[in-house]
Amino acid sequence: MTDAIKILCLAVVQGLTEFLPVSSSGHLVLAQHFLRVESPGPDLELFLHVGTLLSVCVFYRRRLASILADLARGRRAGLLYAAWVLLSMLPAGIAYACGGDRVDRIYDSPRAVAALLVANGALLLLSGLAERRAAARPLDGLRALAMGVGQAIAVLPGVSRSGTSIFAGRLCGLGAKDAAEFSFVMSIPVIAGAALLEFLETGRIQAALDGRDFPGFPVPIGPALAAAALAGAVGYLALRTVVRVLERGAFWMFGPYCIAVGALALVLS
Repeated sequence: MTDAIKILCLAVVQGLTEFLPVSSSGHLVLAQHFLRVESPGPDLELFLHVGTLLSVCVFYRRRLASILADLARGRRAGLLYAAWVLLSMLPAGIAYACGGDRVDRIYDSPRAVAALLVANGALLLLSGLAERRAAARPLDGLRALAMGVGQAIAVLPGVSRSGTSIFAGRLCGLGAKDAAEFSFVMSIPVIAGAALLEFLETGRIQAALDGRDFPGFPVPIGPALAAAALAGAVGYLALRTVVRVLERGAFWMFGPYCIAVGALALVLS
């Protein structure tokens, strides 16, 4: 299998696991351990994340356009939504600042990641209780903060960011559509900021403009861009799937899969 085909396969996996509540980081750690799949490296990972970021922007393009229009006109609705997005970012920032080194060490322990994947599956099964809540409540600062706490828990490999944040939102009474929307919209500044910093710090923007291969990058810029586009397309389909599953009250269905994969990894490790 050529490097280009391997990269496109990774793009499909990234697009699926980034939005389905099954933990992309957990799957990567276990794949590296059991299947001897090497990490694609920070360069390719960055391209794939940018691809999935674009899929969020396309999927929620009308909502984002409305928010930006409100911000441009100084309308209260847009300002509040932007404030809630910023508020949701605080818990994850604090969590990583306080325990980032310990979190990084978990990536070297497949057993710990497998156990967290089982816990993630159990949490998804519990989400069935939240689905039974009666009246859906509107998004506000407290619910945005609760979803931010869910996002903070997901700094652990094996725990899904979309799963914990959506579960937190549903537990606080948010409707399925609103919980999914805010979960994915609040990921935009996080992914975009990380991508921008990576490009600026390593000079990769100039390399891309010059059409040069990146240092240590196994393939030319063309396949990398194709992989980003593929990850974005697959991510878009995964987003549609998650939203539809939520609206049908079946978010818990991803739980048995996570428990099975995590339990199998625990037995084999």
